[in-house]
Amino acid sequence: MPAAKIELCQLCDKNVFKYKCPTCYVKYCSLDCFKTHRQSPCEKPKQPEAPSSQKRAYQFTTPDTVPQEILKELGNSDAIKECLKNPHVREIMASLVTSTNPDKAIKEAMLEPIFTELAIAALKTVEPQTFEPASH
Repeated sequence: MPAAKIELCQLCDKNVFKYKCPTCYVKYCSLDCFKTHRQSPCEKPKQPEAPSSQKRAYQFTTPDTVPQEILKELGNSDAIKECLKNPHVREIMASLVTSTNPDKAIKEAMLEPIFTELAIAALKTVEPQTFEPASH
């Protein structure tokens, strides 16, 4: 069985660390070491940019695939934001995300007028041409 790695205080290098700075996460062992550390300003460590923030292409597109640019507009829709203020809508959304049978869950959700209102607001954002008045 491998021996456990013992990490020492990063300030004195003498004792096993017991604490971490809440800002920069430097490991220290005592109040004296903490006071020494606090004499100079510290910063949160820089996080590498998350891969999710990079633009990703769809792996499998279909005729119904909505472009990423249009999907981003959903976050800017006042109608959608208004719908999502309703806790019941948020409960429905949470149950959809965790559902083991999403098709059935969506059908049931669409029976709720408040959820239908959200769906229509989303469609008006994603497919505005569907909701334009027909010219006679």
